[in-house]
Amino acid sequence: MFKNKLLIISFTLAVLLVSSSVFANGRFNSYINSYNTLPEPRLLYPINDKVVLGGKDFLEFRWMNDFMGIDHFILKIYKGYNMYESGLIYKENLPMNTSSIKIKSNLFEDGQVYTWSLIQVSLAGQKSDQSFNSFKIEKQ
Repeated sequence: MFKNKLLIISFTLAVLLVSSSVFANGRFNSYINSYNTLPEPRLLYPINDKVVLGGKDFLEFRWMNDFMGIDHFILKIYKGYNMYESGLIYKENLPMNTSSIKIKSNLFEDGQVYTWSLIQVSLAGQKSDQSFNSFKIEKQ
């Protein structure tokens, strides 16, 4: 009888330990045993190959902001596909409660490809892997 109770308690503790590391901060954590446990941000727009500005004054960049413990985001926009410092045309640290930013459309040239990247930084200073997407501008 005592052996069965001990087995049940051990099993319960194991389940709690595994579930707390798999489901953290209200989100499923698929990064168990990885070096970087802060997930990359999920981009919402632009995520297509082509962006038609159609006379708009701004291009709005949007992402999910649903992870607890974020201090700020680092947004970078590069001219071209490569994310080298020489191609960096815009960089901004954005506060934790941000999930979008509008950038003036005169920053973008018609027919040019751009790549945007986003990193989230935790309150402890840990940086996520970057999420990024490339798109071609059509001003029309």
